[in-house]
Amino acid sequence: MSTETTAEATEAEVEAPDVEATDAEGTDVEAPEATTNEPARSDKVRSRKPARPQATAKFVRVSARKARLVADLIRGKSVPEAQAILAFSTRAAAEPVRKVLESAMANADHNAGLDVRELYLTRVTIDEGPTMRRFRPRAQGRASRINKRTCHITIGLGQYGSEAEGRA
Repeated sequence: MSTETTAEATEAEVEAPDVEATDAEGTDVEAPEATTNEPARSDKVRSRKPARPQATAKFVRVSARKARLVADLIRGKSVPEAQAILAFSTRAAAEPVRKVLESAMANADHNAGLDVRELYLTRVTIDEGPTMRRFRPRAQGRASRINKRTCHITIGLGQYGSEAEGRA
């Protein structure tokens, strides 16, 4: 008899009609919707850490090896110091690196609201891009290949004294 009563009681709870609830003031309160096992999905709403300001230039017509020589000069320096180094560098790769640095500074100022004078270069990477292959005529009907290399320049900035960066 006890198993029948509990089974009937659970069926009665499941089949009970929805009754509108009232709060302490007597106003109607909507009953909460039935919960499902699926997690609630909110489109395009994600909780992420604030992104570090950075800028990227892709398919720059400088070989990665030559651009890395310039990147090594400015890696870890403050923004004003890196600007001075790039302004007086005689290497051709200094110009695109300087433009990417200025873009990263503008991103830090506009998107993150950071003071540009208090920033330093946390990340300077030069990755190889695709190589364009051209051919040059040579003696006796032969041809030799000319590789025109490209690179991708990425500069990330950080703020002095921020706990996330680990610098004091």
